[in-house]
Amino acid sequence: MKPSTTVAPLFALFVVVAALLFADPLPIHHAAAGLVDGKGLETETQQGKQLVEKLGVTEVLGPLAPVAMSPYFALTFMSGASLLADTGMLPEGVAKNALLGKNSPLNNGLVFTGLLGLTALTALPKLTKVTKPFAQAIDQVEAHSGIVAVLAVQALSRVNLGEDAGQEVASTVVIQAGFLSFTQGTLLMVFSAINVFVVNTVKFFFEMMIFLSPFPTVDAIFETANKSVAAALMAIYVWSPWVATVINLTIFAVSLLIFAWVRRRVVYLRAVFGDPILGWMAEKIFRRPQPTLTSTKLSGVLAQLFPEPTLVLKAFAAKRFGGLRMKTRGFLVQADGKLHFVRRRFLRAPKVVPLPVAGHTVRVDKGFLVHAVVLENDVGDVAAKVSFSRRYSDLLDGIRRQLGATTEVVVEAETVPGTGVMAVSRSLGEAVKSGNRDTLRAELA
Repeated sequence: MKPSTTVAPLFALFVVVAALLFADPLPIHHAAAGLVDGKGLETETQQGKQLVEKLGVTEVLGPLAPVAMSPYFALTFMSGASLLADTGMLPEGVAKNALLGKNSPLNNGLVFTGLLGLTALTALPKLTKVTKPFAQAIDQVEAHSGIVAVLAVQALSRVNLGEDAGQEVASTVVIQAGFLSFTQGTLLMVFSAINVFVVNTVKFFFEMMIFLSPFPTVDAIFETANKSVAAALMAIYVWSPWVATVINLTIFAVSLLIFAWVRRRVVYLRAVFGDPILGWMAEKIFRRPQPTLTSTKLSGVLAQLFPEPTLVLKAFAAKRFGGLRMKTRGFLVQADGKLHFVRRRFLRAPKVVPLPVAGHTVRVDKGFLVHAVVLENDVGDVAAKVSFSRRYSDLLDGIRRQLGATTEVVVEAETVPGTGVMAVSRSLGEAVKSGNRDTLRAELA
């Protein structure tokens, strides 16, 4: 990981947004025109500060760390605290908290019940190795829905406050930064989404590392610890949003240090454990056809570069080659008798890396959790290695024939994927349990 291209920009974003969040607000209609006299400026600024106090920065940023760690559980905790706000059982400031007070959309018994059900539905499968792959496959759905839910709660809380105050908070308060101005509500929502996404990505990586351990009860222990820490952080938030915000920003800053490295591996792990299960669901529930050698579609510029491919697989670089980092996501494409690894790039031309088939032996390895196409020379040195998930397990013979490769069964899982979604999840869990640590480390390192 190069600090100059990954960590530095992320920390720059963190510092800039944090500075803007605590800048003085200005009323939007005057800030846009820039025509406020001295007395009017003082009056409007004071009104803006009063509105910020109603929906304070700490009230918004304080709960983001536990939401990132366990979205539904943290929102359930917030909903329960909101329902108890007027009972006198919680600190006096809770009733004045815009996200927990009577105007909060979380102040609803049906919302609490629904969130509690979602918490149980997503937490219970994570307690055992045979059901955890299914839970991890839908974890990204939980994370994304958690982000949407948090943003919705923030937006609706502002609208409710605006109705009480006779004006809409989010459209009144702005932050001025040179020639740019942002509504504080918009800036808080953007920062919240980034915060939850980064912390949740790092949490997911460590959760998968725990899953790959050989101890059967460690998954339940980790899930219990995760919920306990989230509950402790939410309790701190109820007691003092300011302290919770400091803790959240510290966790966020630490997560940024390793985010670029972790992100590549999280995308890889989600493909390893999620693709077989999501693929089964696509076939059985949405009646999608079974995968073929060319059913993985290329789009945009890649489709123009390879209009008639004979092989397309969603794949990952299993070692450094051609300027690619390990776990870089892309496609293994064969077209016109040539083999390439291609990678999309944001706002740039795609990166196309030709694989040196000539003079090398092409081998298709079958593994516990992933399969691989390996190119090695006469002395056994690996020139390139590309891995792909068990979603393509039924196509291994076809891939071998298409590439003119040999097949080497490195390890064979003790179970064969079944015909149901939980059977597929169970097969992945059994593959982890039956594999030795060196083999798993080689596949997932």
